[in-house]
Amino acid sequence: MDGNAKPQKQIQLSPNAERILNEPVTGTLCVVDGKGIPNATPVWFLWRDGALHFSTHAGRQKVVNATRAGRGSFCVIDPVNPSHYVELRGILTVTDDPDMALRDDVVRKHGHPDGRAFDPATAKRVVITLTPERVLGRH
Repeated sequence: MDGNAKPQKQIQLSPNAERILNEPVTGTLCVVDGKGIPNATPVWFLWRDGALHFSTHAGRQKVVNATRAGRGSFCVIDPVNPSHYVELRGILTVTDDPDMALRDDVVRKHGHPDGRAFDPATAKRVVITLTPERVLGRH
């Protein structure tokens, strides 16, 4: 860790925000592109260990943007009460997912046995992780 860097403090979510993030719903990941224009992408996700995780194919624009920008936001609407939502803003990191374990965890959350039906045999997956620094919303 850089000598000037502050240690990451895990944010605290309300029980309702935790419930929303654990629902099998689609949220929106937003990262600025190389021209500074926000790029919003609907994504399935997994809330685990105080961070959001997204599985995607290597080389997708959201991967390029996340790698370059290093910061982003995510928003999801409460399926029980559409006037409620959770927005998380924070640091983005990209890592390889060679065994596609995160992909499988995400699709199981959505009722599928595994993610093989979502990918050709030659697919290469990565994980985008959003470590939240701020939580907003109505929840």
